[in-house]
Amino acid sequence: MALRYIVEIVAVLIMLGGVGGIFYGVFKGTITLSVRTLQFLSIAIVVPAVLILSLERSLGNESTSALLGAIMGFVLAGGVKNE
Repeated sequence: MALRYIVEIVAVLIMLGGVGGIFYGVFKGTITLSVRTLQFLSIAIVVPAVLILSLERSLGNESTSALLGAIMGFVLAGGVKNE
């Protein structure tokens, strides 16, 4: 089995774990759906999806770097309050 397939399987497991963990916490009542929770969900889904598409050669190098840069901007801008 190629290393690429192992990385893709791990990425899918990360996606499922992130979504499943949040839904479990919401249904249990320990986590509320807030802006931070939605940011985490979007990161837990988008980053592994970009990784998988990049490994499958569906995205070019420029597209992958642009998407990862936009994701980093999204994450870093979320920590700053607008006053």
